Amino acid sequence: MSTTQDDELNKQQHGDSLIHRQRQTPLSWDELQNIIIVVKDLSLLARSKEQTNTYRKCRATINNEWVSIYDYLLCTKFGFDYAEDNEADTDISSPTYNQQQRKKRSNPTFQEYLQQHESSTQPQLKLCLNDFPYYFEPNIHHYVLWKLGGVVTADEITQAKKDILQKCQSHALVEEDEDVANNNEVFLHWINPPHLKSLPGIDHVHILYRSL
Repeated sequence: MSTTQDDELNKQQHGDSLIHRQRQTPLSWDELQNIIIVVKDLSLLARSKEQTNTYRKCRATINNEWVSIYDYLLCTKFGFDYAEDNEADTDISSPTYNQQQRKKRSNPTFQEYLQQHESSTQPQLKLCLNDFPYYFEPNIHHYVLWKLGGVVTADEITQAKKDILQKCQSHALVEEDEDVANNNEVFLHWINPPHLKSLPGIDHVHILYRSL
């Protein structure tokens, strides 16, 4: 097993230990401010039992259908095409034939993309709702800003928050207060530390928006 595979496995196992913690009640904005700004302990974030079950089922499906989480992310978030795994066993008598034939990989793969576009392409940014949010009160919305080809900058985080306001039709906030993106009563954000990054090759930022 390669070093990269070892690292990914270790992170997945660490993630397994985290998802065993479950919230009985949703996290409030005050609690989130304390977790993210004051104590800075992201391990206190947790999902409900139902969310945890959904997360596990979806992750199992991704593992069964995709070569890697990178392939899944590049296709579902960045719009890459996908193809069947070229390394899949084509011998129909093989016991692993059926499973391997379901595997999909992005086209190009993550490594191919990096090699082809190392110096010739602009980074790609995608802002979307988190597929697997934590257990928050109903007016708290969990977004992820993904960046392919670079590290997310402070200006890009600010712009993403303004984009969220526009998506949520909160134009008055944008027009009346240019500093609303830095208002901790409206937005919170964090970047996972290295030991919690399951995708170290694709930078991303978690953004929470509280609709008032």
